[in-house]
Amino acid sequence: MAYTVSLQHIEPRPFAAVRAQMPIRDVPSRFREYLDQVYAAAKTGAISLDGQNIFVYRAAPPNLTEIEFGVGAKTPFAPVGRVEYRHVPGGDVATTTHWGNYSLLGPAHQAVVDWCKAEGHALAGVSWEVYGHWSDDPSKRRTDIYQLLRA
Repeated sequence: MAYTVSLQHIEPRPFAAVRAQMPIRDVPSRFREYLDQVYAAAKTGAISLDGQNIFVYRAAPPNLTEIEFGVGAKTPFAPVGRVEYRHVPGGDVATTTHWGNYSLLGPAHQAVVDWCKAEGHALAGVSWEVYGHWSDDPSKRRTDIYQLLRA
């Protein structure tokens, strides 16, 4: 799949998230345990969500990634268990959109990184995915990929 990468400036975005550290390869088998905590907190009425899942990735100790598994939040809230009010970073980003199966997100991330290198943009070490609403048809699954750029 060919990806079109663009440069954008975005504002920070609030979300309800649970933080974890794990090898990146474990994300597909473990994300649900963290997102379930966010949705359970929302069912109590303590959190108002917008329904878009967001995963934020930061470098961590060797072979680990710090990940915030979350969902867009409509309003600020006090922590509920491990669920915290957080912000997706704002600033200049390189971004692309992936359509299709989530297991194929790696090439989309790599396309953004490669584009940044070719265009001379330094990465800040934070990336994230914003997931569109679920579809049983994998070709209709949208995931927006972002890499924060150094100021």
